[in-house]
Amino acid sequence: MASSARPELTFDHLGMVVRDLKSGFGNVCSLLPIVSATQIYDDQMLGVSVQFLRDASGVIFELIAPLGDNSPVAKIAASGRGVINQVAYRVRNLADAAQYFRAQGATPTGTAKPAIAFAGAPVQFFLTKEFVVVELIESEGASREFVPI
Repeated sequence: MASSARPELTFDHLGMVVRDLKSGFGNVCSLLPIVSATQIYDDQMLGVSVQFLRDASGVIFELIAPLGDNSPVAKIAASGRGVINQVAYRVRNLADAAQYFRAQGATPTGTAKPAIAFAGAPVQFFLTKEFVVVELIESEGASREFVPI
C-alpha cells in the first residue's frame, strides 16, 4: 500500500478517561441519553479497564479507567485533563494503516497489542500533530454485546 493512499477508516467510538468505571458510568448516564452498555473489560496487557456505552443516536463511548499504578491513563484520570482521550477507527489492515499514519506525521505511542474488548484484535494508538490520540483497531464489524440499561 502506498503511504499516500489513506486506508479505509470506519468510526468506532470516542474514548473518555474516568477515575473509575462505576462513578464514570453514573455520571455519563445521568448526563447523556445512554441506552445500553457492554460488560466491563479488565485488560492487564493495556493497563486499563473499559466499558462501552451506546447513546440513543447510536454513538459509542468508551469509558477508560486506570488498571494498576502503571496504567497509561493514570495521570490523565488523576488530573482530569485530556479526558476526551481518543477517537477510534476500525481498519482492515493495521500494519498498512500504521504505515500511513506514520507517513502523515503521526507518532505511535507504542506497539500494536491485542485488546480483550475486541476479542484479541490488535490495536495501536497514534498521537497526531494536533495532539489528538487516534486508536486503530484491526477488525471488521462490532464484536461487543450491548445490553439495555
